Amino acid sequence: MKKLLLLLFLVDMLTCAFAQKSYYVDGSNNTKLHVQEFGNGNPVIILAGGPGLNAGYMEAVWKELSSKYRCIVLDQRGTGKSTLASVDSVTVNMENYVNDLEALRNYLKLDRLTLIGHSWGGMLSLHYAAMHPEKTEKLILLNSGGPTGKFFTYFGDNMNMRLHEEDRREIAMLDSMKKPSLRGIWPGYFFDRKRALATKPINDVELYGQPGISKYAIGSFVSTEKERISMLKNYKETVYLIQGRQDPVGESTVYEIRDLLPQLQIHFIEKCGHLPWLENNAQVKKFFDLLYEGLQ
Repeated sequence: MKKLLLLLFLVDMLTCAFAQKSYYVDGSNNTKLHVQEFGNGNPVIILAGGPGLNAGYMEAVWKELSSKYRCIVLDQRGTGKSTLASVDSVTVNMENYVNDLEALRNYLKLDRLTLIGHSWGGMLSLHYAAMHPEKTEKLILLNSGGPTGKFFTYFGDNMNMRLHEEDRREIAMLDSMKKPSLRGIWPGYFFDRKRALATKPINDVELYGQPGISKYAIGSFVSTEKERISMLKNYKETVYLIQGRQDPVGESTVYEIRDLLPQLQIHFIEKCGHLPWLENNAQVKKFFDLLYEGLQ
C-alpha cells in the first residue's frame, strides 16, 4: 500500500511539473493573444524568433525548464493561435508588441517580467526593456539579434556560406512554389550539418505564422532604432546572453549589445550554431547548464 501511495504521489508530482494550461489575453488592437503555461515555480516569459515563427520549435526549452519554472509561452501576434484579422504596419509594429507584453504582464499580475528571448525574441526583449525598464526584472537572450539592424548586413552571408548545393536547389524549388524556404536554409543555422539534417522540419509551413509578419516587424524594428538605443541605456538590471560561437548572428552583434548594456554577461558555446538545444549532446548540456545559471 505504501509503495502504491508513493507511486501515486510521484505521478502527481510529475503531472504538476508538466501540467499545461491554455488561455487567451486581450492584446493590442483587439488581438486575442494565445498563451500556454508549463510547469510551476518562478514565472518566465518565452519569446520565439522569426519574427513570425510559431513557438513550437522551442518546445525542448520549456519542457526542460518546466521542471523548475513556470514557463509562459506567448504566441506573438500573427503566430500560433494569436491570429490577426489583417497583417500590415498597423497591426504588426513594435508598439503593439510591447503593449501585448504589457497586457500579459497585467493579466499575470506581475510587477516585472523575466524574458527569455531567442533570436527575434531577444530583439523584442531588448525593445521591451528599453520602453519599460522598471517592469523588466531580467533579460535572458538566446542567440539574439542586435539592438539595431546592423547584423542584417552580414547574417544572410553567414548563413549562405554554410549551405550546400542540395540546399540551394531545395530553396529554389520552395521559392518557385511560393512556399517558406526554412527547410532549405535550415543547415545554415547549425555548426554540425549532421544534426541539422537530423532535426530538419518535415513541413516547415507549420513553423510559420501568418504571411507577412517578418516584413512589417523588421521594418518597425529598424524605424524605432534611435528611440530604442536612447532608452535602452536606462536599463540597469541583469542581461544574460547565451550564444553559439558559430551562430550566423555573429560575435560582433554580441559586442554591439554590450556597448549599450555594459552589465551584459556573455556566454559562448563552442561548436554550436543558432539553435543550441538542437545541436550535439555536449552543446545541449552546456546550453541548459548556462540557462539555469542565468535564471538563478
